[in-house]
Amino acid sequence: MKKAFLIHYDGYYDIRLKYVEQNLEERGYQVTLLFSDFNHFTKSRKMYSNKNLKLIHVPKYKKNISVKRILSYLSFTKQVRKILNEEKPDFIYAIIPPNFLANNLANFKIKHPKIKVMFDVFDLYPEQMPRLSDTPVAKIWGNLRNKSLKKVDYIILECNYYKKVLLQYLDEDKNSVLYLNRSYLEIPYEFEWKNDQIDIAYLGSINHHIDIDKIIELLSAINEKKKILLHIIGDGERRKKLIIQLKENNIDYQFYGRIFDESKKRNILQKCQYGINIYREGLGIGLTMKSIEYYQIGLPIINSGIYDTRILCDENKSGINFEGKESIDKLVAINKEDWEILLLKSLNIFKEKFSDDSYISGLSKILDKVL
Repeated sequence: MKKAFLIHYDGYYDIRLKYVEQNLEERGYQVTLLFSDFNHFTKSRKMYSNKNLKLIHVPKYKKNISVKRILSYLSFTKQVRKILNEEKPDFIYAIIPPNFLANNLANFKIKHPKIKVMFDVFDLYPEQMPRLSDTPVAKIWGNLRNKSLKKVDYIILECNYYKKVLLQYLDEDKNSVLYLNRSYLEIPYEFEWKNDQIDIAYLGSINHHIDIDKIIELLSAINEKKKILLHIIGDGERRKKLIIQLKENNIDYQFYGRIFDESKKRNILQKCQYGINIYREGLGIGLTMKSIEYYQIGLPIINSGIYDTRILCDENKSGINFEGKESIDKLVAINKEDWEILLLKSLNIFKEKFSDDSYISGLSKILDKVL
């Protein structure tokens, strides 16, 4: 039986790897998972229930930008390489970063040319760290990944923005964009239209990535023409700043905090006509989880600062890209019939780009090429 190893430091099994595992097992592969035992988000040890997992013990770290984090990545990479040297699998699928892992696996591929190696570029580091992205260290760090991409058999990219950034390092016929996916909702959302008010959802973390000034600029401009009510589902370190600015600009809002009850969240979101997806420029982000959730439920997006979502809004006429007064006038002028078309187009984008079916089909076609 052929052997396949699926590798990820952070162990995102449910997001990507369970589908890769299922596809490979259907092709007759014996699949092994290689994950670290450290949870980046909680900074604590992590356990899994997967029986085919080899859990790799790595040093812990507290700060996201730190020598200890680098040492943790290096430890993971070294142990992965030792296992691969011993096991000699037929196929390797690795989620990148760490960039150290990309570099090491590319060298492994050179030494073992018959073994198929595929990268799934899930994040861009150091590009997504503005404080470091223009430093000499960042260039070295980025090149660990960049100079590895043409050495392996195939590259999957999480969004078109990543492809744009990495284009010069990719083989033209050996890469594909494969978006993150979500399941279809068993019960569709039923949204409300209001002639005298626009209800807008803010969903997710209120962190340093979002552009609060631009959000306030948008809402204030709309509020001058039509009453606004912002529904905030989420929380974060910049919540206080957001709330203060909403009050200072006389923008009505309701803050709910983090909501884990899906029926409660549904009741709130169904009151809304749009969802906000506004981030600071230059973050190196092509797609956000909140935008995929908006598409999943069929809520039209008001977007700024996110590359792939801008293209989807423009090409498919499924939302509004906030680019000043003209986009405000356009949004306020939308009537119920126009808005219902936006709802349908948003759901169509989900079906074509972000559904489980779309992902599984795209993945299967890619593996047909590689294996």
